[in-house]
Amino acid sequence: MNNQQVHKRASRAIPNGNADPTTTTSTVHKTSQRPKSTLSTHDDSDSRHTDVETVKRLRRLRRKTKTNQAQQKRALLLEAILGTAFLMIMVLLVLQSLQENDHERGNDRLASKLMRLNRKNQMRVDLDNPQIMTDDPNGSGGGGGLGGGLFNLRHHLLKVIQYKHSDYMQYVGDHSIAYSKLRKEYDALLPFGDEKSLERIKRFVANLRKNEYKNAMQHDMPYDVHNCPMHPPPNYPYAWNVKEVLDNWAPDDPNPREYIYQGLCVFDYETEREKAMKYREAELPFVIRDDPRVLRTVERWAQDGYLQRLLGENTRYRTEYSPNNHFMYWMRPKKKNMQDHTVPEDWKPPTEMTRMPFSEWLHHANVTDDKLGPDMEHWYFRLIGCGEMGRNCDKDSSEYLFDELPFFQPRDGNPLYMPEPRRQKGIHCRFGMKGVIAENHFDGSRNSIALLGGERRYILAHPDQCENMCLLPRGHPSARHSAVDWSDPDWEQFPKFADAEVNEVVMQAGDVMYLPTHWFHYIISLEL
Repeated sequence: MNNQQVHKRASRAIPNGNADPTTTTSTVHKTSQRPKSTLSTHDDSDSRHTDVETVKRLRRLRRKTKTNQAQQKRALLLEAILGTAFLMIMVLLVLQSLQENDHERGNDRLASKLMRLNRKNQMRVDLDNPQIMTDDPNGSGGGGGLGGGLFNLRHHLLKVIQYKHSDYMQYVGDHSIAYSKLRKEYDALLPFGDEKSLERIKRFVANLRKNEYKNAMQHDMPYDVHNCPMHPPPNYPYAWNVKEVLDNWAPDDPNPREYIYQGLCVFDYETEREKAMKYREAELPFVIRDDPRVLRTVERWAQDGYLQRLLGENTRYRTEYSPNNHFMYWMRPKKKNMQDHTVPEDWKPPTEMTRMPFSEWLHHANVTDDKLGPDMEHWYFRLIGCGEMGRNCDKDSSEYLFDELPFFQPRDGNPLYMPEPRRQKGIHCRFGMKGVIAENHFDGSRNSIALLGGERRYILAHPDQCENMCLLPRGHPSARHSAVDWSDPDWEQFPKFADAEVNEVVMQAGDVMYLPTHWFHYIISLEL
């Protein structure tokens, strides 16, 4: 065994699924003094080279595996951090929203009342635009228990991220997702808020005003209705004999006249608002024109299809039907008034109350002139935004009117239209087909009347003309209304009516008229 080289190698561990990939081979050498043979030297060198390469590969695999594992851990940690941060942000936003609600409810009695009424979430009562609360799969509306708590959290999260238009008011209006989406679409289509957009809206509305009406008695008046003094002049507004006014323009004729008997001042919103406030404070009627907020609504409502989408396809709204063009408000007569003959025995309701979708009313109303006339059927369509009046105001309350007509919102800082916002009694929006006449009457509250399309002729009379108006008696189903048919007056039956003094004005798109309490008004729709 002299000079014999002996090699002893430990067996190399083969990595497997459970083995440590970092395990390497160990080698023990015992050598004699005999020189190595060429063959044995070559074999040993190849083995050593193979072992080194294997170790390198295993080390590379180990480093790559560790790197992949570290990257996966970092990715998972980052996802967890981002998810937690998002959840915390949303919870904080909800808590902030709830705190703001609590604070505002505590400081605003009106807001508390409106919150209790809880009419804000409904755009439609049918399936056209379901309210947010119907998203609850159990129909519980966010009741108690874990499911209700999660639903309420989801509800508040939706409220936080929901689009809020520039006219949004927290305690009144339509806060549904459906209305939010509709407004977002049209706000993008019709931008508002800069000089360029204001000029666009003014040009658009100016093109809707087709007729010019001149004052027939301008030379006999001490003021120009289009350039009125800062303070109301004596005997403002001027008035003329009712027979002279009706002879000049018969109520049953909706075709425009060049000259009318106008006594009301017309103020420009941007340059004469201070004047308008003086007349407002004096409780005198006037017209203010080109308020940008009003013009914006006029432009939006004039877009093809907007009103149809806003009002829905199936929702039925209040509609009055008359076999002729005359409409007079009435209430169901009381038994005692029937017994004391305040109500004539042959009395019948002057109109029929019904409900129909907007599209059905439009089908009736949008007809050619040959199908219009004082003795033909007419329909009068009506929307009501209840606001603080509550659920009993209207079955299908149209709360979006507070969003569409923001100038009538019950908020502070709006003295021209809403000097006492906490006494606001809702918004009534009427659509009258051409030729419709609302009989002469007075209201027991102030009115601000905005015209959003077409033209309407108003014949007005001061409250001191009450005796000459020949009103129906107290207790009559149509009390507050004149007993005279102004389109065909019976001068012998109502001789005092011949002494009545009135004035008139034609309102056009973008006009707002202030009408104080107890002022008489007779209305003719000149266009659809």
